[in-house]
Amino acid sequence: MSQMERIKWSQPILTISLLVSNHLDSVQKCMESLLPLLNQIPSELIVVDTVGAARSDGSLQVATEYADLVVPYEWNNDFAAARNAGLKKGRGKWFLFLDDDEWFDDVSELIAFFNNEKEYSKYGSLSYIRRNYHNLEGTNYSKNIETRCVRLTEITEFKSPIHEYLSPIYIPTKATNVFMHHFGYVGKNLDGKLERNESIMREGLESNPYDMHLWAQLVAGMGKNTKKQRDTVFETAQEGLNNFFAEENKIPTNKSDAFTLMCYMIQARMLNDCWQEAIDIKDEYAGEFKLNQYQRCVLDQLIFVTLLSREEFPQAASYLEDYMLNIRWLVTHQSDFVNQSSFYFRNIVNVEMGIKMIMKIFIKAMVEKNYRTVIHFARYVPWKDDFSNTARLLGTILEALFLEDDLKGLQQLHDMLLNDDGQLPDIFGRDIVILKQKDGIEAVQLAAFVARLNSDDAFVLLQRLLIARNNGEFDVLLRTIKKKNVTCTLPNEELFVELVNRGINPAFTIDKVSQEDWYRASLAIVHKMSSKKDEIPVFARRIESAWPKSQRRESLLQMLYHEFIFSAEVLPENIEEQLPFYARSIVSCAQYLYHEELLSGEPSNLLPAETRFGIFLSRALEEQQEGNYSLYFANLRWGLNCYEDSKIIVDHLVKKYQGLETKQKQIVAEMQRLGNQVKAQILDMIRQGKTEGVLSMINQLKELLPEDRDVDRLHVLYKRLL
Repeated sequence: MSQMERIKWSQPILTISLLVSNHLDSVQKCMESLLPLLNQIPSELIVVDTVGAARSDGSLQVATEYADLVVPYEWNNDFAAARNAGLKKGRGKWFLFLDDDEWFDDVSELIAFFNNEKEYSKYGSLSYIRRNYHNLEGTNYSKNIETRCVRLTEITEFKSPIHEYLSPIYIPTKATNVFMHHFGYVGKNLDGKLERNESIMREGLESNPYDMHLWAQLVAGMGKNTKKQRDTVFETAQEGLNNFFAEENKIPTNKSDAFTLMCYMIQARMLNDCWQEAIDIKDEYAGEFKLNQYQRCVLDQLIFVTLLSREEFPQAASYLEDYMLNIRWLVTHQSDFVNQSSFYFRNIVNVEMGIKMIMKIFIKAMVEKNYRTVIHFARYVPWKDDFSNTARLLGTILEALFLEDDLKGLQQLHDMLLNDDGQLPDIFGRDIVILKQKDGIEAVQLAAFVARLNSDDAFVLLQRLLIARNNGEFDVLLRTIKKKNVTCTLPNEELFVELVNRGINPAFTIDKVSQEDWYRASLAIVHKMSSKKDEIPVFARRIESAWPKSQRRESLLQMLYHEFIFSAEVLPENIEEQLPFYARSIVSCAQYLYHEELLSGEPSNLLPAETRFGIFLSRALEEQQEGNYSLYFANLRWGLNCYEDSKIIVDHLVKKYQGLETKQKQIVAEMQRLGNQVKAQILDMIRQGKTEGVLSMINQLKELLPEDRDVDRLHVLYKRLL
């Protein structure tokens, strides 16, 4: 169905009102995103023309093809009046508004909502998410919850000439996951727009200095990068707040915006490092407002940062506690969250901000070894609401629980983290493995601590295996692990290490896992061994002994030997000892992965650089064994050309040979010097006619200098003497 064939409804449920300016690049997307709504629910589209046909770039013509009604509006810098021009023509029970530089991604949830009278009758408003993009690729954006869809009544209207808002907004609010794209500000110079907006707001304040919405919008749009700008923000916000509390303001309204002005005053002083003044502002004004949960979060966060900067950590922790109580309440009451939220400071009222605040307290508490504070705040972490962010706290909490030997706390944490299958998330095990490698942590004690959990989780079972007191207990636990089909994939790489160290073939934990999972497990095993590099050669031999040869075995051996060979911590002579094993592992692994013709002769450039180096190194070592040093050095040079990282190793081998060669020359020279002395002594004895002991000296000299012709001539002279 084309836009010209869209359904026209006689009794619409939903009125959609659209301001059309000049956004030809996006208006078609906007219209197409609305078309499913217009055709699948009783609805109407009212287009408010703010530019006129003569000045339109074509956007008006596109929108008109979809519209039920076009309302001309002569632009006068009053957004509320323009919106009201469309609103007053609406016939629907509900009203939704947008601009021609915005479009919905998927409206199926809206369609389901408005096609269910029993559902939409329960609500007074509806919210969706607006993505404000900061780049054309759409990868960088901020998200705003917008309540732009409300029940339409006789008193519904837009207010404020700039940054207009709907009033009243009825509750409860239906919070949806529908989101809208907005690229309107990308790549555009907004200076002119900001100046226009400020001019409109100041003009409005001249006629109504008690309009807190205009004051708040004015302050929000001001620059805050320099001290001078921040001082202007403070003075403007204070002027607006003074008007709110002025005796002349007989009926103070917009208390939420007045609260916002107070917060901007606090923020301006914070940004200037005037911490005490920020607290004084809170003490002077905060009691004048009856704060909802959202506002408490805003104020808690600002004062938390202030107190933290003053290093008043106990007081900061108190505000953090209040913040977490309120954010947790908001998260579980989405309708109230939407109704209480505002345009201002929304970036500091969310679970992620709470996690950042907790992390700051955790860092201080761990430095001071105040582990109970960490455990205390662990109960405020909303694990189920945003686990991707809360998981960052898990390692610190586990460390604090261990150091306090708080098994009850660990069990409570375990129970909160379990999924529907009764298993812990992988990050739990990963953090325990990382914690075991931390200085000051006894790995065996930590394994024993985790093993005490009342749990059937595979990782917990593995910890029991690691601390098994005797072979009988170990065998029972190992049978259970096999029965549960536990593999060595993360976070269970310790299982592989334990089996290898006990001489048990680990293949059953590896064979059924994917290549990707095995690669990640290999990296973890190598990382585990990197802290004790001197043990790598012994561990590698154990792998070869316990695990039959396979591609996965050889790839792991190559990674382990690489970690050892290329370590700056290992002595050169120890590296040299392991080079044959390193080269062998590379060649063996390559033989599993590549055709023989790629490996023979000149190794193919299609092979990885380290593989080609390993082939040349293997050949070099063979030539060294045969005493073919010219080919030995040639292969080393060819290998170095393939793999620049090998330079240190190759340089060491070359220098060592050069050192031996120099030493050999020195020895030969010294032998020649001594030989010359002996030859002179023998010649002197022959001249004197002495024969006793001369033959013995000549024979010894022959062994010392077998190529020296002078020795033969001395022997001839000796025979003549006889």
